[in-house]
Amino acid sequence: IGKFIALDFARRGARVILACRSESRGKAALNEIQQITGNQDIHLRIVDVSSMDSVRAFAKRILEEEKVLHILVNNAAVSGLPKQMTKDGFEASFATNHLGPFLLTNLLLDLIKRSAPARIVTVSSVNHKRGKVDFTHFHGQNLVYQMDQVYNHTKLHNIICTNELARRLQGTGRLEKWIIVG
Repeated sequence: IGKFIALDFARRGARVILACRSESRGKAALNEIQQITGNQDIHLRIVDVSSMDSVRAFAKRILEEEKVLHILVNNAAVSGLPKQMTKDGFEASFATNHLGPFLLTNLLLDLIKRSAPARIVTVSSVNHKRGKVDFTHFHGQNLVYQMDQVYNHTKLHNIICTNELARRLQGTGRLEKWIIVG
């Protein structure tokens, strides 16, 4: 989904920053997007959203390099991972699907507000309806690793936090929120 979103933005002439975990896959996507669209204003930045240090470093670089940020698309997601913990002490799926994007959004929020009109797009899933809120999940407790159960919980958190952010920004005239459920 992320590559096709970036491709659409590039076709519209936007400056696009690809936030990718894999440098080789990111370079391939960058080259493909430039070739298809002719837009050379496509840039690759490496970030592992499961690592809060990586998210902070990525956000710091964006804040140093970019004067405006009109659209932030939170699209990173994993599903079906075995139980594993990040070095930050978070369950890997929660760190990747929810905590990293949540932190990134909050670190970039002032830049996004100054860039109005602006949008924050959170890609979620209809599976959020099968999720539940249990904050012990963040640390890998009380989770059942069958089918998409962990994924479903993370997507519910995406929906709840995006809706709350929209509520807090309501009436400011600065931001609109989009939640893409796909």
